[in-house]
Amino acid sequence: MPAFSHGRVRKDASAFSVAHFCTAGLRAKDQFDAWRSLNRDIIELVPTGDESSGFAAEFSSWRLGELVLTRVVYSGAPDRQWRHRPKSYLDHWCVVLARTVGADGARCQDLSFRSLALPFEGRAQDSEVITLYLPRDRRPADEQRFEDAHGLVVSPDFAPLLTDYMDSLVRQMSCVSPEHAASLEMPTRALVAACIVPQPVYREAARAPLGTVLIDRARTVVRQNMASPDFGPDRLARLLAMSRSKLYRLFENSGGVAHFINKERLREAHHRLSSHGDALSIHAIGNEVGFVDHSTFSRAFRREFGYSPTEARERGLARSFADWSETSVQG
Repeated sequence: MPAFSHGRVRKDASAFSVAHFCTAGLRAKDQFDAWRSLNRDIIELVPTGDESSGFAAEFSSWRLGELVLTRVVYSGAPDRQWRHRPKSYLDHWCVVLARTVGADGARCQDLSFRSLALPFEGRAQDSEVITLYLPRDRRPADEQRFEDAHGLVVSPDFAPLLTDYMDSLVRQMSCVSPEHAASLEMPTRALVAACIVPQPVYREAARAPLGTVLIDRARTVVRQNMASPDFGPDRLARLLAMSRSKLYRLFENSGGVAHFINKERLREAHHRLSSHGDALSIHAIGNEVGFVDHSTFSRAFRREFGYSPTEARERGLARSFADWSETSVQG
């Protein structure tokens, strides 16, 4: 997710550390800006004191298939304030384990579940933050319970289990091969799904509204048919066995049916442009998501994401947790 444009970010395939970054090698007055730049695709860090006094922090991340685990350690637990504003290419779920060590040496921790599709902000002096990112658009069909992340919390009964699991992953991942790490994706997803429950206030409304279910079905149909340039609202309505008027009402508050189809095409292109395993040319990827004309694809892509397909591939901004070098939500 972060662009990791700073020169001191290290790619280390042999140890299976997707990325490692430490501010220790920088001048004190440059440390906060470097850390803020590293985090810019997830959160906006807000200065809370004298930036020139230094900001000691170290970041590491590891891949588990399409999941990403990150760990941030702060020396001296500097005070931090952050804001997250949703971006069209970031709508993932994340489990955040934040620890704070008090002046008396007592350690407290907080485990939370949140969605990057929703805005949030906060302020903390955590000394360690471990985050597990789960891509939304690659979830198995039975993970519908993740859909309303705003109304979900980690079960108090299972929080110790999930905490221990995340700690164990951090301890062991440097010794795990990429192939074996990928095999941990589905068990990890299943464990997270088992550990989250609706907040009491949301229990009555925990069942997904009909509109949400229909939109999810529409998204699946679009992904199955987007390679056809002629695929549009009429065909989507037929495949959903839904009248055109009902389909248009379903999407009237989100830009319309055609906008939804186009957005899904661009999201898929965005994912594939950043994928390690997709060596197709940009033009070919555009064709495979339904764009016949390369210039039309490039213009639509830039309007949606603010940068060109070429820039997305080069910078790796939008990897679906493949080669985005992730950072902690809490900075």
